[in-house]
Amino acid sequence: MASNPTRSRSRASVSRALALVIGVVYLVLGIAGFFLIDKPLWVFHTGPLLDVVRTAIGLLALVAARKGATAQVIGLVLFFGLAGFTVYGSLSAATMQPGDVRHFFDVHWGDNILHGITAVLGLVMGLLPQRAVHERPDPGHEE
Repeated sequence: MASNPTRSRSRASVSRALALVIGVVYLVLGIAGFFLIDKPLWVFHTGPLLDVVRTAIGLLALVAARKGATAQVIGLVLFFGLAGFTVYGSLSAATMQPGDVRHFFDVHWGDNILHGITAVLGLVMGLLPQRAVHERPDPGHEE
């Protein structure tokens, strides 16, 4: 009788689940933003470049949800990218003075909170280690 390999649940499934949730949320916000140009979507602001970036994040996260290692890499990319974007957005929203770039990335506090939470979730996705696959031999089978 051949041994029955049993896989231990890897922590990559958590990374994949987080990538799936982030992907769906950002894809919905990005696509909906294209239809609501420069109008708020609940507490989130929309803008042409902001909607493109959100759609791209959503698509990348959905692709990353297929493999654990890819989800970890995308998690770190999301962390660094959205942490910087959160700092920019917080400074932009706190000063309330529109600049040249603010026309494209006109973020408000709702956007900053979303980007900050996503950055933290990206860090969690990126730092969760993956467990190795363990094979457990069949108790009645000796090699």
